Amino acid sequence: MADDEEAVELVGGGGEAAADKDTMSSTLYDRFDEWRSHRYILPRHYKLQTEEDIRKYSLWSVNFMITCSAINTKMLNPNFAIMCNPYSGNPESFPDTEPFGFNSATYFLPMCTLVGVAIASIFIGTLSDRLGRKILMLVLGWVSAVGSIVKYFTRHTFWSFCISNFIFGFFLGNLPIGMAYIGDIEQNKKRKEHLLGMLVGCFVLGNSGGGIIAVLMADVGLFTPLWIGAGLMFIANILSHRYMIEPTKDIAETPVDIEDKFTLNEDDEDVIRPDLIDQKTLWNIVGGALLDNIGSTGLFPLCLSPLALETYYSQFVAVNEPPIMSILAYQWLSVCVALLVIPSTQMTPWFFEKLGVAGVCVFGNSCTAIVTSLLLMIGAAFPATNLSFGFFVFVMYAGFPFTVFSQLTTGPMLDAIAPEDKIGFVQGLNNASMNFGMALAPWLFGLLADATNTNVAIITGICFSIGAALANAPLMRHPLMGKQTPKPPPQKRILKGEDEEIVQKMLSGNYVDPELTLEIAKTRAKNGLPTVVPRVRPYAEEKGDLGKLAKEASATFEFRRELADRILAALANRERAENEFSKEELVQFLNTVSRGNSSNQNDELIHQATSDLGVWMGEYLEDNGYSPHTASVLMKQMFMTAFPRLVDDGPQVTEDNVEEYLIRQRRVMNSYAEHKKKTTLLGTFARSAGGYHGHGWW
Repeated sequence: MADDEEAVELVGGGGEAAADKDTMSSTLYDRFDEWRSHRYILPRHYKLQTEEDIRKYSLWSVNFMITCSAINTKMLNPNFAIMCNPYSGNPESFPDTEPFGFNSATYFLPMCTLVGVAIASIFIGTLSDRLGRKILMLVLGWVSAVGSIVKYFTRHTFWSFCISNFIFGFFLGNLPIGMAYIGDIEQNKKRKEHLLGMLVGCFVLGNSGGGIIAVLMADVGLFTPLWIGAGLMFIANILSHRYMIEPTKDIAETPVDIEDKFTLNEDDEDVIRPDLIDQKTLWNIVGGALLDNIGSTGLFPLCLSPLALETYYSQFVAVNEPPIMSILAYQWLSVCVALLVIPSTQMTPWFFEKLGVAGVCVFGNSCTAIVTSLLLMIGAAFPATNLSFGFFVFVMYAGFPFTVFSQLTTGPMLDAIAPEDKIGFVQGLNNASMNFGMALAPWLFGLLADATNTNVAIITGICFSIGAALANAPLMRHPLMGKQTPKPPPQKRILKGEDEEIVQKMLSGNYVDPELTLEIAKTRAKNGLPTVVPRVRPYAEEKGDLGKLAKEASATFEFRRELADRILAALANRERAENEFSKEELVQFLNTVSRGNSSNQNDELIHQATSDLGVWMGEYLEDNGYSPHTASVLMKQMFMTAFPRLVDDGPQVTEDNVEEYLIRQRRVMNSYAEHKKKTTLLGTFARSAGGYHGHGWW
């Protein structure tokens, strides 16, 4: 204790600096020894930042939880038409659905769940911003597991089942939490769009998966799939508890790239979040999404039920004829169409690049209106035959992936305008608008169809889709959502992690120390990326700097000669060469540096730079007393003498010709270096002698 007290006195009493330093160092060493002998626990959020497997498992657990929640949300949808038909012959059908008719009752059941989800989504994102993503995800998950069981025991009457669906619907709205979680842990724009697409794909897969389970278990019971849903939620909760890691708000959750690889195109574009939400843009996006979800109801489910159900089933059964479409076929069509969202998520990145996020949204709205119109024309105007039914299914399945584009754009657009502490809030609004549209629109359209007819309801949906396209069109002018200006190829820009000043000088065509130039090229080649292609400054622009350019030549020539010497020496010593590099690695490096690899070689860029250099040389010759226009053959001969062939069989270096290539390059560099040395030496003598003798003979 005496030593400790003395240490405190030295530090607090303001002794000499050296004493303070020694005391603090010894204390640190003692403390370090204590740390080494004690068990410690590293906070998991550090692993989320630094370990790729930990990050992957955490994301997988979130995706699985979202999938299982979506399964529970749409678990019984294919059975609702049978539940709401007292004359279906199924003993589990509700005795009555008063005061609703068949269409409105069929859509009122899913509406109860989705209204609960929509209301919860308004608050759930903000709550997750405050309380944390994981704790709220687990609370919703466990209550949903219990809810599936409770709903099974309320299946005997229409209204008791509706009430339980509404109450437990509040706990199925965890999609905003998943989207906000991705916004927390991924700062790279392109990778985040990819992860959001995967999450939405899991959500849609869950929607379809729930319906598929219901169809497969139709003979077991209309409500039995609820037990499957409860079991899946139990498993999802266990996995999330084990693998999901809560991101910290104090440290940016940008994963460390252990291999320190550069990224190309949008991959090197991190998200820069605003300090405040642009309210006008926010409500434009949310309003457009609401119109889009209402309009999409005209396509699905109205084009299937009642349009296809009436056209290809009910009217045949009413006259005791075999229907073109069976109930089982209807169920499979309704659950499998949602699977088409998966190819949509794979296509959207390409469309984002070509049209911009807002442009893809408007394109999706327009496709929804067009596809719905075609289905209405086929189902209402053409006779009900096997051929027309085939066309109906073809148009629906071929067009549906493009109609989903608009729904896949809302999340990225909202994320782009969200401050760091409002990510959950904006994604909650996104989910709320989607679920309000999905909940209310089918039921209201069902009432409209019962009051008028199916065609009027579908035409109304088409009008909403057109309105959504018009509402979203102004977003195409937004700098974050319109079509982005294409980035230059990697040969013509600074990559993330590079020294900006050095690479900018290279790109500008200015002189850079050859060792630094090689270091940039080496790092790029190591990552499979082409080296910088400098701008060829026009001759007129650098005419006044030719003396400086010539002065810097010696260092470049000597460095290139020494580099060739070292490589040739290593190749000559086979044992050492094997330890340092192989011929194959050397060839790959040389070709990547000079032309890029097969995936990023830009022949147009190479040709342009070569042409610009040719123009420069022609203008130099003309300006310095040569006559290239009359002595082109002589000029060619001079060029061939100054630049002898380095390879005999094309521009590519191979394992067979790499040594000869290096030898010839060394010969050229050596001749230039020696010539430069001689001319420099003679010039020095001339200047020195001229200082003593006014008319030296040299």
